[in-house]
Amino acid sequence: MDANTENSIRQEQIESFGRLMAGFAHDMKNHLGIIRESNGLMGDILEMGVLGGDAKMLERLKKSIDAIERRVVISANMMHHLSGLAHRPDHPFSSFLINDVIKEEYVFLERFSRLKQINIVMELQEMLPAVYNDPSLLQHVVYRIYSQCLELLESGQSLSIVTEVEGNRAVLVFRFPFGVSVTDGETLLHTTLLSAVEKMEGTLTIKDKNKDGMEIRLGIPSLSVDSTS
Repeated sequence: MDANTENSIRQEQIESFGRLMAGFAHDMKNHLGIIRESNGLMGDILEMGVLGGDAKMLERLKKSIDAIERRVVISANMMHHLSGLAHRPDHPFSSFLINDVIKEEYVFLERFSRLKQINIVMELQEMLPAVYNDPSLLQHVVYRIYSQCLELLESGQSLSIVTEVEGNRAVLVFRFPFGVSVTDGETLLHTTLLSAVEKMEGTLTIKDKNKDGMEIRLGIPSLSVDSTS
């Protein structure tokens, strides 16, 4: 099997997986909508006093209804972002806002930092221009860098995720606190990750800012439509 055929199969596999996730997210949003409506109906019945009964029991029911509502809202938000995440592979190249991609993916990345008790600080610059590139591949690269950043940090430390513009590139920065040393560049910037960045025609560098700590900088250019066709 030649490399082009293998790459085509891999791309179709990713697209199929994305569409399966998108279908799942759509169905789950419908289920959550029904749960929310039913929960709201129970709240209305309690407010009308139809059930009567013990005041303490009614108060407990109201608290349960409020808790269900909060969880439904959180779950619906996650399904919304999962749907967006799943649809990214539909078009290998498209125009997108890097902040949207980061917010979308962070909904699912947040769990890993929470388990390790790492504080994530988002500093997303507003009004960044859209870039034309591969959003699905960018999400893969972000996940790999994010995971390795967490391995370098101890419980209680912070990681800043910053977006900015540098020339004609959008730049995503992973900034470490002072005292964290990013010395193992060969492991952090391994061949597979660098190949993915190269496919986006991007850049990936480690920068030492002395007392301001170290940072990993991912540059994402806006490609021309002709170069990706």
